Amino acid sequence: MSEKIMGNLSVSNDVIADIAGYAAMSCYGIVGMAEQLQGAESVRLLPGQRLRKGVLVTSDEAGLRVDLHVVVEAGVNMKSVCHNLSSAVAFTLAEIAEIDPAKLTVGIHIDALKTRN
Repeated sequence: MSEKIMGNLSVSNDVIADIAGYAAMSCYGIVGMAEQLQGAESVRLLPGQRLRKGVLVTSDEAGLRVDLHVVVEAGVNMKSVCHNLSSAVAFTLAEIAEIDPAKLTVGIHIDALKTRN
C-alpha cells in the first residue's frame, strides 16, 4: 500500500546523472555513453559503472537540464532514437527522482557512431 509522506526530496546531481545514464543505456540504438578526451577530438566509450561521466546535470531557476553524450549505433534513425532517449530519460527521472517533467530539459549530443559486433 502506498501513501503520501509530507516532506522534501533532495537528490544529488551525481545520482541524477546515474539514473539518466542507466535509462539511456536501455534505449534502442544507444551503444553507450561517451566521454570527451582532453586535448583530443576523439571520444571514449564509457564502461557501465562510469556512465555519469557522459552526463552533465545543471540547474537554474528555470529547472533542470540533463545533457547526454551518447554513442549511437550506425544505421539507426537518429531522430527516432533521440526522441525515444529524451522521453525515456524524462520518464525515468520523473518516476524515480520525482523530477517534474515540465521543469526538465534533456539535451542529446551524439558524439560518435559505432557498429555493434
